[in-house]
Amino acid sequence: MHFSLGWFANPIFSLKGNYPADMVTTITSNSVREGRSWSRLPSFTDKWIETIRGTADFLGLNYYTSRIVEPISSQPDGPNPSYQRDMNLKFRIKPEWKKSASDWLYSVPEGIGDILRWIKAEYNNPPVIITENGWSDEGQIEDDDRIVYLHDHLKHILDVILNDETNLKGYTVWSIIDNFEWAQGYTEKFGLYHVNMSSPRKERTAKKSSNFMRLVTTTRKIPKIN
Repeated sequence: MHFSLGWFANPIFSLKGNYPADMVTTITSNSVREGRSWSRLPSFTDKWIETIRGTADFLGLNYYTSRIVEPISSQPDGPNPSYQRDMNLKFRIKPEWKKSASDWLYSVPEGIGDILRWIKAEYNNPPVIITENGWSDEGQIEDDDRIVYLHDHLKHILDVILNDETNLKGYTVWSIIDNFEWAQGYTEKFGLYHVNMSSPRKERTAKKSSNFMRLVTTTRKIPKIN
């Protein structure tokens, strides 16, 4: 968590500022093992720690999926540093996790609750807006898997609001329409609305999931699903 979210959030949201202490210690130690007299992780001056700390109105969180992490027992010596090597972890998935149309995206709804509770504990419960959360498929109108994904994640979000009193202020789905997805282009579909990419007019058609989210926003409840 410190090597991913904490890398960016800790300087802004923690009480002391700066990078997470274990991140500083680990990278400094690895840098020395690699024959360096300096850490590969740039250091903050006291001025910049104070300048950056507390400079956000809210924490914007993109959440799609999770991984199980396990420590690696030992790291080989050598001059080849990497982000993954500094973390000293290996990542795996559980076979029961449902896979999307994206190689990296599995449905792990409990993960969104875990990360919100972690943010509350680590950063004194700052305001959080979930700025992206979504599911990819092949663009079908009857997108039941997306509905299940959204339903299950919203249930965990509601749980941490009501039972853990996390300071969650907003939630947005990725995405309103099928769109350009970086290296995957238009081959992976995240939208609540289908876009006809073969037509000059690019007609848009509401998917089943758009009706689900319409009920969420109009009733302020999470609809039951079969």
